[in-house]
Amino acid sequence: MTILVSACGSSIGLEVARSLKMAGQEQRVIGSEVSWWGKELGERFCDEVFLLPRGDEPGYVEALGQLLQDQQVTLLLVNTDPELEAIEPVRDQLQVAASCPAGGALRICLDKRLLHEKLSGEGLVARTCPVSDGSQLQEALDEVGRPGWLRCSTGPRGRGSILIESADEGAAWIDYWRRRGGDQDQWLLHQYLPGRNFNWTSIWWEGQLVVSAAGERLAYFLSQVAVSGITGNVSHAVTVVDDGLNETASRAVRAMDAEPHGVYSVDLREASEGVPLVTEINARQAFRPLLYTHSGVNFSALLADLVVQGKRPDLPATNAQVAGMEIIRGMDFEPLVRGPA
Repeated sequence: MTILVSACGSSIGLEVARSLKMAGQEQRVIGSEVSWWGKELGERFCDEVFLLPRGDEPGYVEALGQLLQDQQVTLLLVNTDPELEAIEPVRDQLQVAASCPAGGALRICLDKRLLHEKLSGEGLVARTCPVSDGSQLQEALDEVGRPGWLRCSTGPRGRGSILIESADEGAAWIDYWRRRGGDQDQWLLHQYLPGRNFNWTSIWWEGQLVVSAAGERLAYFLSQVAVSGITGNVSHAVTVVDDGLNETASRAVRAMDAEPHGVYSVDLREASEGVPLVTEINARQAFRPLLYTHSGVNFSALLADLVVQGKRPDLPATNAQVAGMEIIRGMDFEPLVRGPA
């Protein structure tokens, strides 16, 4: 069996490949990358790494398809949103098993507007209004409340996000963004969620929840220079056990996808009352896969076991992780992980 880890030199891809290596499995693990340095990083944990175009460049899908065929890949682990966006139109025609959900659900995961429309009325998401330009912001703020959380409807890492108090602030931000290349972006204004910031990652198989784990983001890289304080790249996190997270996140996946199959990584944030609400669902591993691996839930290896052997893990479907595992990441050192204090 051959497993392909996409973007194996990226923040998430490295942890996916490292987790497969830590599992000590016999499968051949190869990677794809877009740069020489990404290739060298990935080679630390992959048997071989191949250079491909970026997911948002012409020729990516064709090059990926050729690599899957030439290397007789059995399982594709996709790790970046640009790659998922490129794969989405042909997802259901792939001839190999993939970590991401099927086409319809994948499309919803890639667009936060579609996701919030799908989950609205379920009590699972914050109050949300689509806004095409600044002229709609006054009415939207009256609907969601002040302050409001403004962001782009697509893209990772809190793309375009900012906390606004007035329509003028939001209009100026959208104008600023569009003058710098974001003229195609669609925007959402959300009810502001001031509480704790969570992730719930899960594997589903033919409509059934197989295993899940949860964690809390405590700090981001360079948050002090980001307008919103959100950069998407976590520097400090901890695993948590919370049945409320399990309930809300699993309900959201089922509401979005009638037959969940693959990896679903749900991000949630607490409202002022301490109730966790869904902010997005990623069709890939997110948060910190390495932290989950150290806490006893190696999602990459568990998915490989399911695909190759049809083997389900000897773990509970929820709260499978050890609570209180902590990760510290820095730009100049290997991630540090320690057990509960």
